[in-house]
Order: sequence, then structure tokens, then C-alpha cells
Amino acid sequence: MWKLWTNGVLGIWIILMPYAGLPENLLTFFMVITGIVIAVLAFWSASESQKML
Repeated sequence: MWKLWTNGVLGIWIILMPYAGLPENLLTFFMVITGIVIAVLAFWSASESQKML
């Protein structure tokens, strides 16, 4: 359940980041890190759901 909440919070983070007024290079860094975290959580969640089947 916490993975779903984390994905939701990261989704909101991605929506709000362009309006944060950060420099372009820092904004790009945060977007890449956030994308990696979302991908890892998604793959982890998928592997956990396959184990339950």
C-alpha cells in the first residue's frame, strides 16, 4: 500500500516541479532521480504482485 502512496506523491512532485523556479540543471537532476524512483517502485510492485499469483 505504501508503494501506491509513494507513486502518488511522486506524481504530484513531477507536476509541481516546473513551477518551483529552480535552475534548469537542478530541475533536470530532480526529474531524472524521480523517474528512476518511480520506475524502481513500479517494477518492484509488479514483481511482488507476480509472487502473489
